[in-house]
Amino acid sequence: MGFFLLPLVYLFAVSFAERSPYGTIQWVLGLGNYVRAFQPLYLEIYWRSVWMAALTTVATALLAYPVAYTIALVASPRWRSALLLLVIIPFWTSFLIRTYAWMVILRTEGLVNNLLLALHLTHEPLRLLYTPFAVFMGLVYGELPYMILPLYAVLQKLDRSLLEAAADLGAGRFRSFWRVTLPLSVPGLVAGCVLVFIPSIGAFITPDLLGGAKSIMVGNLIQNQFAAVRDQPFGSAVAFALTFVVLALLMASLRSAARVTTVRLRSPSLSEVEGREML
Repeated sequence: MGFFLLPLVYLFAVSFAERSPYGTIQWVLGLGNYVRAFQPLYLEIYWRSVWMAALTTVATALLAYPVAYTIALVASPRWRSALLLLVIIPFWTSFLIRTYAWMVILRTEGLVNNLLLALHLTHEPLRLLYTPFAVFMGLVYGELPYMILPLYAVLQKLDRSLLEAAADLGAGRFRSFWRVTLPLSVPGLVAGCVLVFIPSIGAFITPDLLGGAKSIMVGNLIQNQFAAVRDQPFGSAVAFALTFVVLALLMASLRSAARVTTVRLRSPSLSEVEGREML
């Protein structure tokens, strides 16, 4: 517990200090760093980080759910292990190396542009690298397994007799999915969103390598304050401001998820609805 709390307590204390002219810490305590952290210049970076993380979370959820559903409920046990292995394989390689691979794919002479030119879909190479689109692609690729695995864990434990009961009551595939599978998979979806949103909002390798200067996110801001500017007090203040914002967003999302789950649990069951229709 001490290894976790001591660095946080130290950085929290540093966030109230000041930077000396030589880049060291002056223990003159005040709220100046937090006031500076909420200036319009930095608010734009925060907003860019939040919407990019939210967009990444939504995209990974839309891509991961069909994959997790197929592995857990459609694929045979013979293929399930192989498909899970394909999901886990990216973890065997350094994330930095995988990001460099995306730089090769998206550059002007890269795979994507060569393919578009070969198919005559464009007459000149597109500018894909060092754009928000490149950052988005890199984040979705890097965070996708963290959405698939929680969803698979929940869907794998789904009682298939519930689906059989829904089918016996006359529900089609879509209705069984909407009324049975989706509500029961909400915990995995919420866990996946948390696992994707938090790393995405604090990412700095992907925006730094794929985005360039125009796609700087809050993780890059914190990294620059510690490594380049050597303003540790302001970097610590930005880090804790980000922590407070993320905690507030997480609390709001968890309450919303709990409210949605409660509403679904209180709604009429499938058998009740079918009974009313028969009456």
